[in-house]
Amino acid sequence: MNFMTPGEKVRKLRIQLNLTQEDLQAEKLTRGLISMIETDRRDVTYSTAVKLAEEFNQKAEELNVLMNIDEAYLMRSPKQDAEIYCFNRLKNEDITQSTIDEIFELISEYDLLEVKAKTYFKLGEISEDKKNYDEACINYDKAIIIYKDISKDKELGYVYLRLGSCKGKSVRHDTAVVYFNLSQYYSFTYGDKNTEGLSLYNLANAYKHLNKIDLALETVEKYLTISDKEDYYYNYGLNIKAQCYEAKENYDKAIEIYKDLLEENPDNENPILGYVYNNLGLNYCHKNDFKESIKYFDMAEKFRREKDKANLGVTLIEKATVLLKQNSADEAISTVKLGLKYVSEYNNIEYLISGNYILANIYNKLADSKNLEKTYLEIVECLKFNKESNRLRYVYNDLVIFYLNENKLEMCKKYALLSKELE
Repeated sequence: MNFMTPGEKVRKLRIQLNLTQEDLQAEKLTRGLISMIETDRRDVTYSTAVKLAEEFNQKAEELNVLMNIDEAYLMRSPKQDAEIYCFNRLKNEDITQSTIDEIFELISEYDLLEVKAKTYFKLGEISEDKKNYDEACINYDKAIIIYKDISKDKELGYVYLRLGSCKGKSVRHDTAVVYFNLSQYYSFTYGDKNTEGLSLYNLANAYKHLNKIDLALETVEKYLTISDKEDYYYNYGLNIKAQCYEAKENYDKAIEIYKDLLEENPDNENPILGYVYNNLGLNYCHKNDFKESIKYFDMAEKFRREKDKANLGVTLIEKATVLLKQNSADEAISTVKLGLKYVSEYNNIEYLISGNYILANIYNKLADSKNLEKTYLEIVECLKFNKESNRLRYVYNDLVIFYLNENKLEMCKKYALLSKELE
């Protein structure tokens, strides 16, 4: 891609419109000045650019040619044009690798550092969409480093938000909290209200996952206070609030919030309904009201099969809890296994782990040592793949007890040592 100097632009447009240098002469715009501009011996000033743009547009109109030349175009350097070109290319949602390669070539040729940061951010988004969260984090990190180097701190709030989101999706909620707090700081500092709200929402969710329920409640209340009911995540914020009350075993309060959400969202297409039905099922299960629990889990399953396939596995796995309470172990196992199939397909790491733990608990109660061992090892592989060392240590300890009960002392010793290494 070739980008012209201001002088080259003036000369090309003049020739294209069949104008001479004399034709462009005006007050304080002599033929000699035009000649020096065209050979890049003089800069195009704002007043000169305005006069030239008027002449070019007038001639183009006479020729019935649509050009819309403005003074900004005539004054821009090749580097500035290359930067604009790259920014426009990066807006393409279906950007290809060849386009990315072209942009990096221009970055190298013109030293386009802000473009480089935005390109790494775009690569982070692409990786995140593909659920390659580690790769996404690497690219977001590169973007952050460049933005800091070029003092574009205003951009950091949103990048830290995306970085925290990737950490949360890969079940690293403690690290996610750090990044969401950084997002809070930068978005508040630079008045980015939208990112500030999103970071609060995600921070509350991370605290909930870490079982810091009071912090989660405090944070989600802040989010709900600064948000409008029309905001996309407002209902999901109420969902987090209800989950916090569930964690506090205040099931009636959680159910009240969910019932209010149902009344406020009569639209059967709203994806929040999948969460509401699912979590009503959980709360009625906690209250041992199995009839109501199954009713809402069935509603959640139907809704998600039709409109939210990505979260169907979550409903199936959590539905198994009520089946277990009803002593339907075989049905619970088949339901969890089907749920694991879906969460694996959609790379939902959180429920891939929790679903296998539910299976392990069932096999443990059934004294099915063969399947219990197999399930523990599945959890190990999942945690190792996602570098979850803290949780890995707990499952190693579970395996120590398992092999001790099985009188497999060498295996018991092996996992005791592996657990010790993670301390």
